[in-house]
Amino acid sequence: MTYGITIVGNTNLDVMVSDTHELPPPGTERVVPSVSIRLGGSAGNLAVRCAGLKFPTTLVSRVGDDTSVQMLEAELRLPSLDARLLRTNGEPSGITVAVEAPGRDRAFVSSLGAMAHMRQEDIDDTVLATGYVALAGYFLLPGMRGQALAELFDRAHRAGAKTVLDTGWPPEGWTESARQEVLKVLESVDIFLPNDDELRGLTDNDDTERAARELAVRTNTLVAVKMGAHGAGLATPGGSWTAQQAAAVGVIDSTGAGDGFNAAFLVSAARGSAWPEALMAAVGYATEMVATAPELRAGVALRPGPEASVQTQVIGIA
Repeated sequence: MTYGITIVGNTNLDVMVSDTHELPPPGTERVVPSVSIRLGGSAGNLAVRCAGLKFPTTLVSRVGDDTSVQMLEAELRLPSLDARLLRTNGEPSGITVAVEAPGRDRAFVSSLGAMAHMRQEDIDDTVLATGYVALAGYFLLPGMRGQALAELFDRAHRAGAKTVLDTGWPPEGWTESARQEVLKVLESVDIFLPNDDELRGLTDNDDTERAARELAVRTNTLVAVKMGAHGAGLATPGGSWTAQQAAAVGVIDSTGAGDGFNAAFLVSAARGSAWPEALMAAVGYATEMVATAPELRAGVALRPGPEASVQTQVIGIA
């Protein structure tokens, strides 16, 4: 198997609005402490984190022909990253506005722009001959959903790659149709990387551990679930559950922590760590990320955490 990762999905600019619990009333204005613009998109963030760990990374995203592409290209000039931004003439690039405030989860408003036109035919066979092929931002890529993704992942399997999926949250909510669609897609997925909210929405089960174990057994997929301040858990198709607690830290910025977890988890495994060890390293990496200002995150190292905090159980699925 070739060493490296190809990441397919959404890459765009994020407009970050801080300390905003709610929008001002119509016709009024509110001053916030900070509004910043940075590289965004699950795929773009995952690629930057993988490349930052000096892991050979290819990124394939569809963008427009506007000036935002120049900013994206500048952010993606990294030694270990081959960024392939496919331009769509006459279309804007996607963009996301992220609103954050202490004591509440982030909220996002996104426009798809050119990424709505991405198709699995956009991905050349040459980039599928790698260790992992990951799709991130599934629900923001209408042309890559359902059978289109299954076909892409079938091509990746034929090339010898393991397949990875991070769906994000469906804009339409976790309808029965969305659930059945993802469950069908998981038949082609080796590693599924949801957060606990997404897992509960997909399975309609509020017990994260049980939901992950049942899903892993049902779909024959490794399920690594991110649980925020509670760390992460790992369910295997054999029915085991590994829990990794996160250290208590002062949170500076939580945006991108999930993508950092995904990168550290996959890179650790590719470098020879067993899955529970990769989980431990990924939780430690993501925890340090949220306690580090975004402009300093390139210095966050990948290191294993204390083995004593890992607990594994093998429990039958009823």
